[in-house]
Amino acid sequence: DGSTWCEGYYKEGIQILRNLVSGFTVPTTDEKKFLYTILNIDYKKYFNSIDGIILNVESISKVKSKKDFQLVEIKTTRSKTVKELPYGVFFGFTKNEEDLFRTVDNYRLCIVHTLLKKHVLLDYHEYESLIQNKRIQYQVNFKSKNVKNAN
Repeated sequence: DGSTWCEGYYKEGIQILRNLVSGFTVPTTDEKKFLYTILNIDYKKYFNSIDGIILNVESISKVKSKKDFQLVEIKTTRSKTVKELPYGVFFGFTKNEEDLFRTVDNYRLCIVHTLLKKHVLLDYHEYESLIQNKRIQYQVNFKSKNVKNAN
């Protein structure tokens, strides 16, 4: 199952960041809503557009403004051809993730190399300057088969 495979890398990326980045945490739904309110972000539209946060204060309860934290979207790689981050990395990025990245100045793209146990945080301008090529890709979900009642 592809989702399990991806999920494992994602969890590994989270663990690496917890070890390497002071203040990194995965917010609860309520914490994320609180932070989105501070940034005036539409939670319903962008609820899935970040994976974690980096706190510049002791705890989320001490957050008063956008200076107190960064939003983080994590992309993981295991590529053996990537020797130095972020060069040569390939990843998927949703339109919502990129829109938020472009418009929210404390949003960071975090590339985590799970084999090298290294990461890099990029702002939007750094991201743009690194793009070799970019294409639109659709994610498609088919509906479930209707199961008729066996009456």
